[in-house]
Amino acid sequence: MTRMISETGRDGRGGRPKATELEQRDERILHVAGETFLNFGFGGTTMDAVAGAAGISKRTLYARYADKTVLFNAVLRDLIDRWLSPIEESQAGQGTLEDKLLALGRYLVEITLTPQSVGVNRIIVCEAQRQPDFGHLVNEAGRKPAIRSVVSILRHHQAELRSIDLEMAAEQFLSLAVDRNLRLAFLGLSVDVEQWVHTSVDLFLAGIQRRGACGAKRVAGSGTRRSSARHH
Repeated sequence: MTRMISETGRDGRGGRPKATELEQRDERILHVAGETFLNFGFGGTTMDAVAGAAGISKRTLYARYADKTVLFNAVLRDLIDRWLSPIEESQAGQGTLEDKLLALGRYLVEITLTPQSVGVNRIIVCEAQRQPDFGHLVNEAGRKPAIRSVVSILRHHQAELRSIDLEMAAEQFLSLAVDRNLRLAFLGLSVDVEQWVHTSVDLFLAGIQRRGACGAKRVAGSGTRRSSARHH
């Protein structure tokens, strides 16, 4: 049975919940709401069901989230924030351009292929016509920050690159490394993450780096590394 969360105080004497209790309650609401949306879809989820599963009154839920659309947007934004927070570390990290793109590409693909991410994206696609704001939120809060992260990495290594539009290049990197894998996940097909990310980074760098011995060595080295891995 779901443990009821007290709406009085920890000492049971009434009054407003403390800040930490409010934060815990909000975290639980978003967690429970996310699970409910994933299990029953947007159309099959009700505010009553979420309130019951979270162990709170409907009045408390409606006081925090005006309706189901507002609640789903809050769940979506919370998930995006959690998924994207580790990306900031990759922008300032040490390593070559290839290393950084491999790490970022690998992380984005792995996050994209989680059951939670695939399920949420399916809901967004299904509700796209009725709830276009869901797609706008994903683009503004999810896609654009990811693009900015790639741009930041490219700008740090700009001396190695041809004269290119960094933002357009970042968008192309995400399309190449990530988008195809989400499409396969929608179809229930498996993805070889490591091989795909390595191949995507090789192809991407071959298109944006200045011609020279460095690029040639990189491509040759990458191919040799994967060839050796396959034989072992």
